[in-house]
Amino acid sequence: MVKRRIYFPDTNALSGFAARRDEHLVELIERHRSALRLSAVVWFELCYGAEKRKDQLKFEARLEELRHLIPKVEPFDEVAARAAARVRAYLANLKPNAQPIGPLDCLLAGHALALGATVVTNNVREFSRVPGLLVEDWQDTLG
Repeated sequence: MVKRRIYFPDTNALSGFAARRDEHLVELIERHRSALRLSAVVWFELCYGAEKRKDQLKFEARLEELRHLIPKVEPFDEVAARAAARVRAYLANLKPNAQPIGPLDCLLAGHALALGATVVTNNVREFSRVPGLLVEDWQDTLG
């Protein structure tokens, strides 16, 4: 049985869309729509960002548009929590050269590993520290 690919866009990969309608990103989302999922971690980050903004209503309208394009939010469950804990412990044990990733990125990495998803991010360098994590930068494909 062929396993279907899942893409988890990171918050930074979606920020161009949330702040303004990024047509290149919309095109990529449309192309990969059936494989795209929002991690509950990323949805939290986007909602938190909306709460802090002066143009909150406009930003929330963009988030609703985004949710129309990517309707599925994957819940962060105990399997994802365990995978994220392994990631955090692995990176912490790299001392003295440890270069940990942020706590929310760690949760996203664990969530992606638990589901076999590819993280789509503009921050490939940080996520590439996580063994076994599939990472893509769609900015590279924008002309």
